[in-house]
Amino acid sequence: MATTSESRSHNSHKDSRHPKYYVINEWFNRKKSLLLTLGVVSIMLLFLLHLTVITVQIVLGSIAEKFVILTTIILISIIAISVIWKGIAPIAICAIGLTLTSIGILFPIYSVNMVREVHYRSSYGFATEQSIFNASHGYFFQGIGMIVFSIIIGYKPGLLYIRNRPEPSHIVWEKYPIWHNNTKVVEGYNDPTLVLKSLMTEEEKYLLWHYEFVLTDIYGTPYLVKPNGYVPKSSTIFRDKVSGTMIGKINNFYCC
Repeated sequence: MATTSESRSHNSHKDSRHPKYYVINEWFNRKKSLLLTLGVVSIMLLFLLHLTVITVQIVLGSIAEKFVILTTIILISIIAISVIWKGIAPIAICAIGLTLTSIGILFPIYSVNMVREVHYRSSYGFATEQSIFNASHGYFFQGIGMIVFSIIIGYKPGLLYIRNRPEPSHIVWEKYPIWHNNTKVVEGYNDPTLVLKSLMTEEEKYLLWHYEFVLTDIYGTPYLVKPNGYVPKSSTIFRDKVSGTMIGKINNFYCC
């Protein structure tokens, strides 16, 4: 009895969280156009901020430095909010992108003192202002690319699909009506019926357990028929032109 009470208490606690989840999700859905717009505008402002940082020399500890840091935090936060409700994959990609973008913006500010000779073990080099800017550009544009990619995944994943790609199997078969044996009325025809198996070879009957439906021509219209179904005597099974085997639906996969 105690277990039952505990189970009910756990379920009621779990259910009590559901309305809040749906309310939050519904709010994001209602505001998705606004969130997407704010995200795109924030990306554009990050571009301007990045160009400003690499053009104007910003002194450490100055008001300009604090302004850049605060603006960067605000803009990346807006972008994060626009993606955070779209799933794990967009969140993960966007988080990496935001990190790289932030480094790309702030790197030139804190790398001014790096313009000097560099010694590391047996290696020797000289860090120039141009090399710092190149590194900054690399971080920034890679980060922006990942942010844009995460937004596409979250809002318009169809843009990533290849044109003229094969249709998913469930869509391929949805265009064919299902034949319901004698309950299906076809006006103008009155043929005697027979079991669909009688139109198959012995080998096809042996493999019939693979099939959920068999594509059959009934009065000139293709129908999906159950393997043990009954069809008019004049019906024919669709077969592959090369192999001559039946065409049918097998657990949502195309088989012929």
